[in-house]
Amino acid sequence: MFAEKIAALAMEKCGGLHLQEAIVGLGFTLVCLDGGACGLAYTLRDELERGCDVFGEAGRLAGREAGEVLAWIGSGSVVASAVGLAAANALLQPPEEAFASDLMNMLSLRAGERVVTVGRFRPMEPMLRKSGAQLEVIEREDPLDSLRDCDVALITATSIINDTMEDILSAMGGAREVAILGPSTPYAPAAFAGTPVTLLAGSAVADADRVRAVVREGGGTQTMEKSLRRWAVRVRKGG
Repeated sequence: MFAEKIAALAMEKCGGLHLQEAIVGLGFTLVCLDGGACGLAYTLRDELERGCDVFGEAGRLAGREAGEVLAWIGSGSVVASAVGLAAANALLQPPEEAFASDLMNMLSLRAGERVVTVGRFRPMEPMLRKSGAQLEVIEREDPLDSLRDCDVALITATSIINDTMEDILSAMGGAREVAILGPSTPYAPAAFAGTPVTLLAGSAVADADRVRAVVREGGGTQTMEKSLRRWAVRVRKGG
């Protein structure tokens, strides 16, 4: 459901653009369009297909219509899905006002609240604990029961890539804030309207040359952090 909605929103911005380049790195996947815009998505290397030929479309991405790869979001191949989501993120550029928002301020965490993260957000964990919140981390194979009783949920956008987002949101209880975050997050508030999601927080590529070099050489978020611009936006008002 979410994959189709994100693809449809990105398609509206497509305008006949093509992929100039696609790099599937160890940490992230980068797609740059012939209009100059670039987008990122996480490479789920632990979920890669086995065998010598990991991605059958390798060598045939440059010059491809952007609209064609958008249909790969949420597909059975996590590589294809990452390429599709990175293309969507290149197309769905956040408005300037989104870059002035700060996720931690928007969450307004209170001492004693239960915060559950689906996926690890290591750079954020000290700030979450400093707020006095009780932090619990759910990894890929863990049960989702904790989501029913939490006050705040932080969900990795990689759940879009491996098509687990719907299951995660179905497990939500009455959390006052539900945020999807990480560089894979698409600026697509309309795709999450009518769901428990209250916030989206992602990163836009600011220095394409630097990000390209980091992705190509197997780097991740911390290495290219200064080459990204963080943004946050409300989907709906939280509790």
